[in-house]
Amino acid sequence: MNNKIKYITRSIRLAVYGAVAVSAGAMAQQAEAVTAEQDADEIEVIQVTSSRRVQQIQDVPAAVVAVNPEEYLQRGLVSLADVVASAPGFSFSSDTGQPGRGAISARGVSQQNDSAVTAIYLDDVPMTSNTGFAAGGRLFFDGLLGDVARVELIKGPQGTLFGATAIAGAVRYISNAPELEDARGKLTVDWSTVQSGGTNQLYKGFYSFPLIEGKAGLTLSAFRMDNGGYVDQVDGSGAVIREDANEADNKGYSADLLVRPTDELDIRIKAMKQESSFGLTSAVQIASLNRDELYGEYRSDNAFGSDKLTQNLVSASVSYKLSGAVLDFTSSKAKYTSNNAQDVVSLYGPLIELVAELPAGSVTSAPLTLDVSSEKTSHELRLTSDSEGKLEWLAGVFYTSEKTDNVQNLQGMPQQLLAVSASFPSDYTELAAYGNLTYYLTDNFDLTAGLRVSNTEQSLLFKQDGFLLGGASEEQMETADKTVETYLLTARYRMDKDTSFYSRIASGYRPAASNLSVQDPFTGELLSQPIVEQDDLWSYEVGVKGSALQDALSYESSLYYIDWSNFQTLVSFYGISTDGNAKNGITVKGWEGSVDYRLTRQFSVNASAAFARSTLNADEPELFGAKGATVPNVPKWTLNLGATYDYQLTANMPGWVNVSWRYKDAMATAFDDGNVENTAVNLESESISVLNLTTGADYRNWRFTLYINNLLNSGAYTNFNATVVPGTDIVSITGIPLEPRKIGLSVSYAF
Repeated sequence: MNNKIKYITRSIRLAVYGAVAVSAGAMAQQAEAVTAEQDADEIEVIQVTSSRRVQQIQDVPAAVVAVNPEEYLQRGLVSLADVVASAPGFSFSSDTGQPGRGAISARGVSQQNDSAVTAIYLDDVPMTSNTGFAAGGRLFFDGLLGDVARVELIKGPQGTLFGATAIAGAVRYISNAPELEDARGKLTVDWSTVQSGGTNQLYKGFYSFPLIEGKAGLTLSAFRMDNGGYVDQVDGSGAVIREDANEADNKGYSADLLVRPTDELDIRIKAMKQESSFGLTSAVQIASLNRDELYGEYRSDNAFGSDKLTQNLVSASVSYKLSGAVLDFTSSKAKYTSNNAQDVVSLYGPLIELVAELPAGSVTSAPLTLDVSSEKTSHELRLTSDSEGKLEWLAGVFYTSEKTDNVQNLQGMPQQLLAVSASFPSDYTELAAYGNLTYYLTDNFDLTAGLRVSNTEQSLLFKQDGFLLGGASEEQMETADKTVETYLLTARYRMDKDTSFYSRIASGYRPAASNLSVQDPFTGELLSQPIVEQDDLWSYEVGVKGSALQDALSYESSLYYIDWSNFQTLVSFYGISTDGNAKNGITVKGWEGSVDYRLTRQFSVNASAAFARSTLNADEPELFGAKGATVPNVPKWTLNLGATYDYQLTANMPGWVNVSWRYKDAMATAFDDGNVENTAVNLESESISVLNLTTGADYRNWRFTLYINNLLNSGAYTNFNATVVPGTDIVSITGIPLEPRKIGLSVSYAF
C-alpha cells in the first residue's frame, strides 16, 4: 500500500473515529443503558452474497447496501426507484416517472445513452439487456413486490463477477427459498391516496409450503397494484380532458420450486411474469427556463396512448456440495417486450399532408408505434471453495445470447399511408471465464485478486421504409467483435474484531456495439462511428467499516476515485443523435459515509451521506460538452436521516414511529457548451427534500401501518428535458414532478 493510500485510509479512520467520539461523549449514559438492556436482544448480523459467497456485510471489501424490502413496502414505497433514492451513492432518473422505466446510476457513473451502466440480477440470473437497441438502459426489472429476502446494492464496477453493464455497480434481488418443513405465507393490502390525485391499491401475497417434507417445496406469489395518478391531461387551451391521467396498472405472479433429493443437492426452478402499463407519462409542460408550468401544476397536453411492458423469466439452477467446494449451474431465459402507441397527428399530420400532397385536414390521425423486445438466454457454471483455511477461490464460465428488435412505425390515417417504418434487429453473444482468489496472509489480513476474460459480439441490421424516408432499404451494419479483460484487487485488514479497513481496485466495461450511420447532408461524408467501442472504467477505493459501543453503533465510510475512459454516450451531428465514444473521458471523485446508532432499546437513529463530482476531462464537441462540465444526472450531494422509536401500546401489541428525511441536490440534465447547433438545453433539475412519517403496530400475526410520504407536500421537478425547436428560438420543456403527499394504510397478515 503506497503512502497516498495510507494517508487516505488514515484520514478516513480519523474522520470516523472523530464522529464516534463525539457521539459517544455526548451520549455515554444512553450507551450504558443500551448495554444493560441488550442482554435479551440480539444484534442483527446482515449477510450478503455480493462476492458470490455468503459473508457478513462488514467483511465485504466493497461498498454494499443491504435492504429489507418489507421495510419499504410498509411505508408505501413499492418500487426499486424508491430503494435507490434512499441508498447513498445511487441515483435514479426517468423521463416518464412510471414504474420500470428509467436509468439507475451509481457513484457519478451516469448513463448517457440506452446502454445500461448498472446490472440487475434476480439471484444468479442477469435481467439487464446488453444492448441499447431495445431500450435496454431505459427499461429495468422491478422485483420489489416478489417474495424477496433482501435487495443488495453493490457500488463500484463489478466486471469480474457480473460482467458487462455492471460498470457503475449491480443490484441483486435475493429471493426466499421455498419451505421444505413448515409452511409460511403472507397477505398484504395497501390503500393510499395522493394529494389532488387518485387512489392507489396494492394486493400482494405468497404461500410457501412443502410438497414432500424435507425434500420438495413450492412458493406461489402474486401481486396487483393500481396507481391512481395525479397528472391531468389537458388540451391546447388548458381545459382538462382526463383527470389523474398518469394512472398505471402493475401485476405479476411467480412460482418457485425447490427439490432437495439429498443433503448435498438442491434443484430450483422458477417461472415469473410481470406487466406494467399506463396511458400518459408523468411529464408536464414547462413554459420557460424559469420553470413555470405552461398549464398549471400537474397538467400535461401530451397525447394519451398506450405503454405496456411485459417481462417473463424461466430459470433452473442446480447446487451440489462437493468435498471442499460447491458447484452451481444456472440456466435462464429472460424476455421483455415494450409496446408504445400514440396519436401524433398534431405534430406530424401537416407534414404527411404536405409530402403526400393531400388537402389540409385530410389526415385525421397519425398513430406512432414503438415496439421493442429482448430475449436473453444465459448459462453459468461456477465452482466455489469452502470458506476454510488460508485460501479461498472461485471459478466460473458464463455464456449469454440475446436477440433484440426495435420497430418504429408512423402512419397517416384514414389513408393508411406508411410515412415511416424503421427497425433495428440485433444479435448479441458473450462468452466469459472468470475467477477470484483470496489468500489470508494472517487471520486479520487478506488479499483478493480477480480476472474475467470475455469475448463479446454484436451484429445489427437496419431496415427502413415509408415515403418520408425515401422508400425501402436495408443495410447490414459492421459487426462488433471484441475480447475484454476486467480485473479486481482488494486488500482487507481487521484492526480488531469490530473494525476493518479495505482498499479496492476494480475495472468494468460496456461491450462494443454496431452503430447506425449518420452522414453529412452536404458532402455525404460518414460522420458517425461504424463501431461504438467498449468503454473502460477503473475505480480506486479505500474504506472502513466497524462498530462500537458493544455494537450499538455501526459505521461505514469510503473514498473513491474513478477514471472512465472512452465512455459511450449520445453524440449529435446536424441535430441527429446516434451513439459514439467521448474521446477524453470522465473523472469522478467521491465520498460516502453512514452511521446507525441505537441509543436505547426503544430509540435508534441513522444517517448517510454521499458526495460525487463527475466531470469531463476535456472539451467534447460532438456531445457539446466543455472541459470540466458536470456529467448530467449526477447529484453532488445526497443525504438521508432517520429515527425510529419502538414502544408498547399494550402488553402484547408493540408499536413504532419512524421519521425519515432525504435530500438530493439539483442535477445537470444535458451538456451545453454554448454551441448554437446544440438542440439540448441544460435546465438543472430542482433539489429534492422529502420528509416521510410512518407509524404502526403489531398484533399477533397482524401488522397495521399508517404512512404519510412527502409529509410537507414539497414540490419539485426531479428531471427536465429541454430542447430547442429546430429553426426557432423556442425551447420545448417537460419536467417530471415529485409525487405529492401520499397518505396510506397497509395491513398484512403472516401465517
